[in-house]
Amino acid sequence: MSGHSAKGRLRGMAAMKVKAVLLLSACSILLGGCWDLRYLDKLGVVMALGVDVDPTGKQELRLTAQVVLAQNVAAESKGGIGGAPVTTFTETGNTMFEAIRKMSAKTSRRLFFSHTQMLIIGEKMARRGIYPLVDLIERNPDIRTDISVMVARGLKAEQLLQTTTQMESIPINQMHEMIEVNQESYGMNYVVEVNELIRMTGKGQQQAVLPSIRLEGRKEMRNKMDNLTRIPASAYPALSTLAAFKEGKLVDFLKPKESRGLAWLQDEVKSTIITLACPNSDGHLVVEVHDASRKYKVEREPDGMPLIKANLLVTGSIQEIMCPGVDVGNEGTIDEIGLLASGVVKSEAEAAIRKAQQSLRSDVLGWGLEVYLKEPAIWKRLEKDWERRFPEVASEVTCTANLIGSGVRGESIVK
Repeated sequence: MSGHSAKGRLRGMAAMKVKAVLLLSACSILLGGCWDLRYLDKLGVVMALGVDVDPTGKQELRLTAQVVLAQNVAAESKGGIGGAPVTTFTETGNTMFEAIRKMSAKTSRRLFFSHTQMLIIGEKMARRGIYPLVDLIERNPDIRTDISVMVARGLKAEQLLQTTTQMESIPINQMHEMIEVNQESYGMNYVVEVNELIRMTGKGQQQAVLPSIRLEGRKEMRNKMDNLTRIPASAYPALSTLAAFKEGKLVDFLKPKESRGLAWLQDEVKSTIITLACPNSDGHLVVEVHDASRKYKVEREPDGMPLIKANLLVTGSIQEIMCPGVDVGNEGTIDEIGLLASGVVKSEAEAAIRKAQQSLRSDVLGWGLEVYLKEPAIWKRLEKDWERRFPEVASEVTCTANLIGSGVRGESIVK
């Protein structure tokens, strides 16, 4: 009897396990349904938003949405003849959300923002202030906060979003990739996302910096299909330099040297080139930077003010020599070129510091945050008066360049 009862108990336990598995499976089926399912053919996928000042002055802003026309993109991918891959909708409003809802009078599809890649702000709107424009993006769960932000330099954001592009069929894809390519190859611009802008409003009082983009060529041809068939295009987007802000309002655009100098100090340079004058002759040579890093150190000066020490380290190689008689097989020559490269990086960083302290008088360098993190006692004393005291902060910049190669040739081919 005891053996039969034991087997019965085992069968009972097995049956309970099976029931539990079945119950969990049923629950998973129910939970697997999309409670907020939205069919693609009912949605208008918004790839980018552009914000400008309302030219009539009746509303606070003019919002433009670049929307993918999926049917045209599909036709083109199958070798057919499709129309324009995107369209734009534009509306005015006192807020972005109001303008978005007013667009429903112009489209048969509900606008969908989960794939939005970029927010472009017209220069006039940027001078009014950018932080009110990102509140909706942070607050609304349907919009991602990793959207890139750019300033349209010298033109409206609407004009950029209505520009046809040759490299990418969807215009905003080309503009989005341009920033990443520039950051990875030249370092004059770098990606800034909405979530980074929001973090700058916290402790440290760091001021915003954004990449800027302009339109080159014949602007009136920007939205013509003929713009796609010309070589080169009649009108095309091109990156400019970094745009500096103070209290969320655009103050000025940096010069190229200052722009890359700020990128060095923000630790945003991934790769770039440094063009140098030949050490002992006419001509130029080029050093390619493969890696760059920046470390900050904050010290207390005798008067209680902070001293910011920036240590820059770059690693690179010599890629082109147009100097007669230069032999990079000589270790002394390599060291000399390394010192010249260090001097250029240091000069660019110092130019950015001068611009921030003397002209902008805006902490786009993020020094307040460094003081807050490394010397909280100093920050506690200066926090309320940081805007006035920032231009008085002393700094020291050092740079070390390590050159690890010069190609397969030693002597210069130039005679």
